[in-house]
Amino acid sequence: MKLNTLRIPCKDLARSQAFYTSCLGQESAFGSVQDGYIGFQLENVTVLLEPEEPGEFECGRYLGFSFSVPELTAFYIASVALGIEFTGPPEVQSWGGLMTHVRDVSGNTFSV
Repeated sequence: MKLNTLRIPCKDLARSQAFYTSCLGQESAFGSVQDGYIGFQLENVTVLLEPEEPGEFECGRYLGFSFSVPELTAFYIASVALGIEFTGPPEVQSWGGLMTHVRDVSGNTFSV
């Protein structure tokens, strides 16, 4: 097995697309607001933005995945300048890595 797709619930698909393209620098690969989904093809996984489904697939929670960036401190500084919300600055973890958490425009949180 291998991980294929990360689904992310969105309150506003157009606003979420703008966040993931303008703020995180990803290019949409397929889908559109009119299609009801937007896909991004990362190096090793597809990220799929979809409208939230109350009671099933809701926004506003920790998503349980991490994105890797080449240099986290530089990413953090540039992202804060763009207005991206973080739960805090990057911190060294007990296992030795550096990590922080991004909060997207739908209130979802994921690790970087």
